[in-house]
Amino acid sequence: MSLEDQSAQLPGVRSTDPILSAGLGIAAQWGAALGGPEQLQVALKALEPQLRREHELSKLRIDLQEADSARKAAAEEAEAQRRELATEAENERGAREKIDARNHKYRMRLLHSAVALSVLMLGGGLYAMPTNGWIAGALCGPSLLSLLRIFVLRRSTDADVREAGRSARGAGNAPPPPLV
Repeated sequence: MSLEDQSAQLPGVRSTDPILSAGLGIAAQWGAALGGPEQLQVALKALEPQLRREHELSKLRIDLQEADSARKAAAEEAEAQRRELATEAENERGAREKIDARNHKYRMRLLHSAVALSVLMLGGGLYAMPTNGWIAGALCGPSLLSLLRIFVLRRSTDADVREAGRSARGAGNAPPPPLV
């Protein structure tokens, strides 16, 4: 029996489509194997709950796979953000260390300058003391302390400047030392 014969045996079915004809032929063979269309309908009704369970199970699997992939994507994104923040913090630390090193060098240069200037002022004051007391007083007096405070502590007030000026005026008005 050919496919055309089988489709001709089915009432109300006239098809020229070979795929549809093949499907109808297979359905007719199953119906014949089970003993008729009524038994095929009973078999299909018994198969329907199993197919529904399998469908629900496959939907659950798909949902679990989607949730798992979403969870993995969220974990990867969180890890990327953590790495980015760690890199940012490391860059900030590096920048902060560079700034601190630069500030340290600057402070050390100021300190060395203050020591050199102080030694020069003291040496100049001691050298000028026997002949010019007022110059020695100006070099070794409060002006030296004011300059040290400015360079070492990096702090100066109006009172320091006034004191340095007053001592310089006082040193200039002092009587010359006695000649020996």
